[in-house]
Amino acid sequence: MTIDLLRDLETRLALGLRADAARLELREATARVLLALSPSETLAMSSVAQRVGRDPSTATRFVDRAVADDLLVRMPGAEDRRRRVVSLTERGGELRERLVELRERRARLLLDSILTETGLGEGQVEWFLQAFVQGLRA
Repeated sequence: MTIDLLRDLETRLALGLRADAARLELREATARVLLALSPSETLAMSSVAQRVGRDPSTATRFVDRAVADDLLVRMPGAEDRRRRVVSLTERGGELRERLVELRERRARLLLDSILTETGLGEGQVEWFLQAFVQGLRA
């Protein structure tokens, strides 16, 4: 039963990201890449792959689409010009900000639902979620 609940949670989170991306007329993969970068960050392609949880070739396809859509810029690395890095364009940064707002709104609704349904305090839910995330990292 617990496994089924976790699977359902995972599915709902993925569908939520897909819906938020669609609302901004983005592909889900593009949304993942935008969320992987901080606004003023330049990130190596290997780090992008790690953050989006995909292999490097798949992450490269995601980035290629985002570059073609003028959401990211790809350039040689400062220390090693053979290494490629990416950063958000102005448009990419704006869409990322809107996506983050949608994701935060969705997270708040989920938290409010948990608080209402369980009667737990916000600190207790936060403790549980931190423990949950640590378990996922194990």
